[in-house]
Amino acid sequence: MKANLLVLILISLLTFTTAIFPQGEVSIPFLLLNPSPSNSAMGGTGTALPTDDPFGFLWNPAQLGYTSQTNNLSFNFYPADIKWLGIDQVELKSLAFNAGFNFKSLTGIPLSLGFGYSNVKFKLGEFVITGPNNPEPLGTYKPEYSYHAYSFGLGLDFGAQLSIGYSIKDINSFLADTLPHPDSGEVRAKNKVNDFGILINVPVIKLINDKVQISFNEEIKAYPTFNISFGYSKSNIGDSVQFSGIPQSSPLPRVERIGYGISTGFDLTINDFRFNAFNLSFTSAAQDFLVSGYSNSWEYQDDLDFWDNVILIKGSNRVFSRTGTKLDFAETFSFAFGHFSGWGYSDPQKTNGYEIRAKGLLKLFALLAQNPITDFIRDYLDIRYYNTNYFEAHEFETKMTGLAIYVHNLNSLF
Repeated sequence: MKANLLVLILISLLTFTTAIFPQGEVSIPFLLLNPSPSNSAMGGTGTALPTDDPFGFLWNPAQLGYTSQTNNLSFNFYPADIKWLGIDQVELKSLAFNAGFNFKSLTGIPLSLGFGYSNVKFKLGEFVITGPNNPEPLGTYKPEYSYHAYSFGLGLDFGAQLSIGYSIKDINSFLADTLPHPDSGEVRAKNKVNDFGILINVPVIKLINDKVQISFNEEIKAYPTFNISFGYSKSNIGDSVQFSGIPQSSPLPRVERIGYGISTGFDLTINDFRFNAFNLSFTSAAQDFLVSGYSNSWEYQDDLDFWDNVILIKGSNRVFSRTGTKLDFAETFSFAFGHFSGWGYSDPQKTNGYEIRAKGLLKLFALLAQNPITDFIRDYLDIRYYNTNYFEAHEFETKMTGLAIYVHNLNSLF
């Protein structure tokens, strides 16, 4: 009975995950889910384009070194349950918290440190326990994967911005419970895995001439920006997975990610009022599934081809190629779209989403109010709402929403 039940559970689990992870023989495939609504709208990217998204460090821990330069506290959560692949009982729950500080104002050294925490849960619904010859229910259980992620990032601004990061994930996998049968027992595993990453952001125009501006008249001026970034990360490094009650172990879903990002736009100043009027970001990244060989024999190997998978954005049977584009308007509204291919998807799978920010409205309100309180809120607070479609116009379309709160620029108080 126990073996039959395990087969049923594994088949059910693979049914849920095969659409995303065709190489379903690895354990804990949910580690490859991107819980960020913002990054998911851009094709599930997040490795090479700098972001202040609190979930960003899950794809590249080095993001914390970048975001800690300006953001001190940030928190992101889901205001509504996410039904993964559109299945009611399959839920993704997550939250993320970041803290950071830039020590340049205190020490004169352009060094920043960041810390990140995230809790991610993937629930597979409720399963019924029955007897070997009797369909009557004897009990129920609810399989669940979850992890706590703790990450640290270091940022150094020497003209170009170099960031490195390291994460530890404490994973708890509960697959089945066959109680109250005589051969009962939980099918559970606990693991620790590590991630590391590096991110380089080059502000090209600033390095050439940090005083470049376009004057329309004495009151209105524009300040253009153009940045190029490169990122690399390797995730889920650790021992093999050993579930209680299952004799053989299986490999972790170890992956490496590499890519580049381009960002351009301009700030506007009207008298003393300055805001980011427009920004266009593009990123391309490849995600290489490193496990080769299955059953009782497997190893990790690199199959990534930078030209095909990153530059030409062509996926393969072992590599996801991802791309995303984002347009930001007046620090108030953003629209993002992207796609990914590979790992069994010959046709690109589309994503999109939008983001609403309070920052632009807070700046405008402070300009009109001319009050120290509104000035303080403008300088130190931001709130964002995300709405994303993953697998857009597909039978597995997944709706994701997020709400984030930011506190930044506290360095100016010291």
